[in-house]
Amino acid sequence: MVVIICIFGNAYAVSSNLTLTSPTTVDMSGHQKSEIHVGEPVGFLSVVTNHGTSEKRFTYVVLILNQDKQTELQEGLSASIGAGQSFTVAQSWIPRESGTYTVKTFLLNGYLMANPLTEVIETQIVVK
Repeated sequence: MVVIICIFGNAYAVSSNLTLTSPTTVDMSGHQKSEIHVGEPVGFLSVVTNHGTSEKRFTYVVLILNQDKQTELQEGLSASIGAGQSFTVAQSWIPRESGTYTVKTFLLNGYLMANPLTEVIETQIVVK
């Protein structure tokens, strides 16, 4: 199994003072996962850092699209992060079919009617 990961770097938003690292694929124990297989859970782990001087609320969103650009997963995890702190966030998914998928990760300032806090980071993965 080969996992193809295209990394475009960290996502920055000038007004939010939050950064988000590109996601790492991990198993459910948090260990890096180099192969992704149908029916096995995989986590997408990123680090959020608050470079500001006050607490910030955010929603970490993971959007997974199949080869036909259909949504396989769209989940969000909301939390608050203190000034000058870093926070590890993760969202899990169990792939049902093999193929190449696009994983998009980003931060919003809420979930419904939300505004983006970072650029979208796109990563390609291959599921065996």
